[in-house]
Amino acid sequence: MTPLLAGFGLGFSVAASFGPINLFALSSGLRYGFWPAYGVGVGAALADGSYAFLGGLGAAALVTGGAKGWFQILGGAALVFIAAGMAARRSKERAEQRAAPGFGRSFTVALGATLANPITVVYWTAVFAGVVPKLDVSRLEALTLLPAGVVCGTVVWATLLAVGSAFAGRYVNERLLSRLSLASALTIGGFGVWFIVSGLRTIM
Repeated sequence: MTPLLAGFGLGFSVAASFGPINLFALSSGLRYGFWPAYGVGVGAALADGSYAFLGGLGAAALVTGGAKGWFQILGGAALVFIAAGMAARRSKERAEQRAAPGFGRSFTVALGATLANPITVVYWTAVFAGVVPKLDVSRLEALTLLPAGVVCGTVVWATLLAVGSAFAGRYVNERLLSRLSLASALTIGGFGVWFIVSGLRTIM
């Protein structure tokens, strides 16, 4: 298996796992359509690719002890902020029709939220430690082709999720959509609180 294909498989499988960013993309696609959901996915893909590159460099050694705790708190706070924004938009949309967020805004929010959780570096370092020896790839390939494959795999998943959620949104009534948005906001907020509590336990 080539490094690019291996990275693609890793990126796709990680992106497809249950998590706050997928919930954010799903909620955006159901309510606003393809481009906002796609922006979320592409923002997360760029962040994952960056952290995959740092993982290949062994940057996880910098995210230990108290630093790890503070990073968890930062990432959790970003997720709580996203959840609060989703809940606020839901309340306002009851009274007035708001313009849908575009690709750029969704991309920026997702990129910032994913980058605010550098614990991802630890994950990608662990993945690379298991994958690179088995693939017998060079250091250069581990720092170029593998991260590039991760980005490609994540973008493919983001495309599928954006298309599927935008299509499904056409058949979801406003009442159900409102409930799904609230459930997504609460779940994302729950992830954020969990990260914050974990970080506080680490530094205390």
